[in-house]
Amino acid sequence: MDIAQRREIVSRFLRRCVTYADASIERKKSRNEDPLDISNWENYRQFTSFSASEVESGELDTWLEEGDYRAEPNGFFALSENRESFNLEDMSHEERRNWLAFLLMPRPISLVATMSANGVHNLAPMSSIGVVSNSPPLITISLSKSREGKERDTLVNLRSQGVGSSCMIFILPATLESAKNVQLTSSKIPADESEWNLIDEEMIIENEMPILSSAMAALRCKLMEIHPLPGGSLASLAILQVESIISSNNYSGLNDIQKLMQVDFNKLGPSSSKNDWNFEVDY
Repeated sequence: MDIAQRREIVSRFLRRCVTYADASIERKKSRNEDPLDISNWENYRQFTSFSASEVESGELDTWLEEGDYRAEPNGFFALSENRESFNLEDMSHEERRNWLAFLLMPRPISLVATMSANGVHNLAPMSSIGVVSNSPPLITISLSKSREGKERDTLVNLRSQGVGSSCMIFILPATLESAKNVQLTSSKIPADESEWNLIDEEMIIENEMPILSSAMAALRCKLMEIHPLPGGSLASLAILQVESIISSNNYSGLNDIQKLMQVDFNKLGPSSSKNDWNFEVDY
């Protein structure tokens, strides 16, 4: 039996455990059983679903082999070391299209890094990022105001730095650590404080721009235009040109790596499948 067959068997077993847990949770809720018992089942369901996702991704393939195995999973290749920058101007139209589609489709939730006029590094979660052109490589970010009518620091920073200024968009792996970083960086803090201080991550400065060490990839972009949205909308649309993509040089082509996505208004996970794990964010 090869690794793919073993992976399929273990995955099928774990997914059936998730299905059984879902049914048990619903049954216990309908009977108004002990909330603590229900919470334990929900935790078991999340952990089992997360384990299934790891098995299906191939991260735990060494655990399915005969004999010795590595205690740590293979994991994804992060930006903490062995980084490589790819200039989009040097790519063909097809290469640019493939890279942008791989990183931004289906639409992930990302962390966007900007700098204020006073030199404060801002880090904010964004899900409203979309590709609008492959040649030239253009993307848009919709930046809305808060419930209190305050503009997001990301928009204020882009506007203050002006056309041609740079920002970084970090593509996150579908891990609980990434989901927790999204939760932390969504916290409301004064504009003169940095969200980087809220997360347990190393900020690497390279070519005068910050790099999130745990990200699976980063897009270095420059601001082209900012437009207020019509019809009384409180949001503005920032148009960015992607100048380069930074990824681990250990990638062998565009692997099918799970990205962290917003699967509901306040839920993050690797997919919208009800069988996958999810992390609820309190925005």
